[in-house]
Amino acid sequence: MTLALAACAARPPAGEAVFDAVNARVEACRDLYRSVDARTEAAGVADGQSARIDGFPYLRIERFFAADAVKPAADGDDFEAWVRHLQALDRRARHFELQNLPADLRSELGADVAGRLSACADVLIDAVLDSPDDRKVLLENARVLDDYSIAKRVFGLYPFTSVPFISGVEAYQKSTREEFDRSLDALAVAGRLVRYVPPPAPAPAPIAAPALEAKLRGAQREPLGMPSLSALERERLLETFAPVYEIDVVDDNDRIGAPFWADDGNPSVDVRRPVVFGRVAHTRFEGRTLVQLVYSAWFPSRPAEGDFDMLSGRLDGITLRITLAADGRPLMYDSMHNCGCYHMFVPTTRLRERPPSGRYEEPPLVPQRVSPGPGRVVLRLAHRTHYLQRLYFDDQVSAGQAYSIADDDSLRSLPKAHGQRRSLFEPDGLVRGTERGERWFFWPMGIAEPGAMRQWGRHATLFVGLRHFDDADLIERYFVSTGND
Repeated sequence: MTLALAACAARPPAGEAVFDAVNARVEACRDLYRSVDARTEAAGVADGQSARIDGFPYLRIERFFAADAVKPAADGDDFEAWVRHLQALDRRARHFELQNLPADLRSELGADVAGRLSACADVLIDAVLDSPDDRKVLLENARVLDDYSIAKRVFGLYPFTSVPFISGVEAYQKSTREEFDRSLDALAVAGRLVRYVPPPAPAPAPIAAPALEAKLRGAQREPLGMPSLSALERERLLETFAPVYEIDVVDDNDRIGAPFWADDGNPSVDVRRPVVFGRVAHTRFEGRTLVQLVYSAWFPSRPAEGDFDMLSGRLDGITLRITLAADGRPLMYDSMHNCGCYHMFVPTTRLRERPPSGRYEEPPLVPQRVSPGPGRVVLRLAHRTHYLQRLYFDDQVSAGQAYSIADDDSLRSLPKAHGQRRSLFEPDGLVRGTERGERWFFWPMGIAEPGAMRQWGRHATLFVGLRHFDDADLIERYFVSTGND
């Protein structure tokens, strides 16, 4: 009896045993993430599109989810939905990181590492959801640092050196508005105009307007106000609004194509494969979450004009973004080059500009306003510089060279020789080898490698001021609804 009683006394309560088992599982999962991250960092294949969150290696975040208007309260009904979106961002990033790991490091982790990471993420998230303190810490740490260097601005005497930059920006904006004021027929053509058109409508056909409006309006009742779009619906949405590129082509540097890794180890673009890379994003505007369709095209280079062209270099590209209102109709068009440069807004008549805020920054460039007509939107692009010269609509777009639409995330893992893979982007979000000469003069503005091509989520768009292409409040910062339909 004495021995039996002693054995019973030594056995911990059932609740404590379960608690210890859960803690052990949590620590084992943290160790797994540490092991994977160590190999990812050592191999230099960390993906920089989504920001990591201190203390939560199984979650990542982008500016939309870090916005105050999107972040839920620690005890809010949307908290778990928000966390699951952060989990999806990490899972997506790790998918590409594991693909890009050298074979020997992948084998060390085991063939089932992706599945183990996913299972561990669920364990770790359950632990966070059960802890009010962990919820608060997560909300505090869930932020995205801006892509500006305070140190560069300090050493570059930013308050003084930014003054001539503002003057230069004003001159550029003035010349751009003058270019947009010309008629299409008056725009110079150095070569011949070539049109790249979206692929023929597949089956099923593009989303009809009533179905799209019902989907987007219904999204306001869903967590975070985001529509739950399937992969097929995203593809159809991108196809429905895909633009036409009308380019002044002189040589292959004016043709769009698919980025790839050349044998010399540098990034290049295969113009024999016309591709436009699409993604679905989100923004906040007047209390609503709106869907954005993003289209990025790549060129082999921006050729030099003369011996001292600071803006020329390997690879070039342009990104168009279409923000849809809740009724499924375009609300705003805006574009930038894939370096984050030359950001301009083309609002529809449903928006008007806000009065100047008084912030010390470059004013938004609004060279044109549009009332979307029938047909597809057409982007008129200049030779060599690939500057956007006009945005207009045309319902006769069948003639032209068809391009395919690929997932923009596919650039996060491209094939190389001997079965290896590598992202087009470095861990800091830059495309190595695309540096421009302007970096030697523009660094006091605080942007790393100004003029170099960049990954989604890493586009600083102002030299003077602070602004990113994916800021969640970007439209609301400069525009307000007119009430016109």
